[in-house]
Amino acid sequence: MYSVKVLTAEELRDLYQKTYCHSKVNLEKKIEYFHCDDFHPSFFSDKKHEDTLRFTVVYNEKDILGICKFAWWECPGNYSISYLSTNKDYLKQGISKILIEETFRYFSNTYPNETLNFSGYSIEGWKYLRNSILEASVKHRVPISEKAIEYITEWTDEKRKLFDESREIIKNTYGYAY
Repeated sequence: MYSVKVLTAEELRDLYQKTYCHSKVNLEKKIEYFHCDDFHPSFFSDKKHEDTLRFTVVYNEKDILGICKFAWWECPGNYSISYLSTNKDYLKQGISKILIEETFRYFSNTYPNETLNFSGYSIEGWKYLRNSILEASVKHRVPISEKAIEYITEWTDEKRKLFDESREIIKNTYGYAY
């Protein structure tokens, strides 16, 4: 059994403390891209960023299973997902798809007619999540703007092919030049 909520940074911090207060779990090692600095917006962030910073979180009584971070970013001047990542102990259980669905539902209701931008995909994100993102965009009527694959830790022939294909698809869809 799990819960899904969209939280502020302060609410995420409270959930983190409640969940892990007597534990030696280091969530930064379990959820890629998550950092405890997420609990405190940067001194350099503007008010709109602080007011819109949200975390879609899937959790149960003992763990945070996945997080999607999004907000308004002054530079480049849009709403954007910073990361969507599943706890390594809960991979291949549909957590990312739950995060996508709830993030798009929330975004559609809170920011109608706004575009949701994405940072570049990882190989895994492109392979396993992109179709769910495209489907959620249509279902919730949220326009999106994507980038191609940007995050690669090791090159293989398959990853090179996906990298190149992603650039071609994004160029044809959005007109971005790579």
